[in-house]
Amino acid sequence: MFYVNPRWKDIIPKSTIRTSIWFYSIYLIGGYVLFCFFFWASSHSFLAPTVEIGGIWPPKGIGVLDPWEIPFLNTPILLSSGAVVTWAHHAILAGNENEQFML
Repeated sequence: MFYVNPRWKDIIPKSTIRTSIWFYSIYLIGGYVLFCFFFWASSHSFLAPTVEIGGIWPPKGIGVLDPWEIPFLNTPILLSSGAVVTWAHHAILAGNENEQFML
């Protein structure tokens, strides 16, 4: 660790805003491409299941969540928490102390 630390004072000033923007852009593009690959693979498996998995989707032995149970309950919780935080934020900005208890 002691050997690496002195090198940072030489490396950090050499980096510029331009290279930081390029590296960040490459990072974002890589994330986008990775998402596209996973989405493409899952869509391909869903739309054209192979013989190896029995020609059905989802394959036998893989359980699927019922969307009307846990995911259905999580949606109103997420939406109501966002509404409460937004309401409290507007109350703080307006200086209304009676409605700030939400936060």
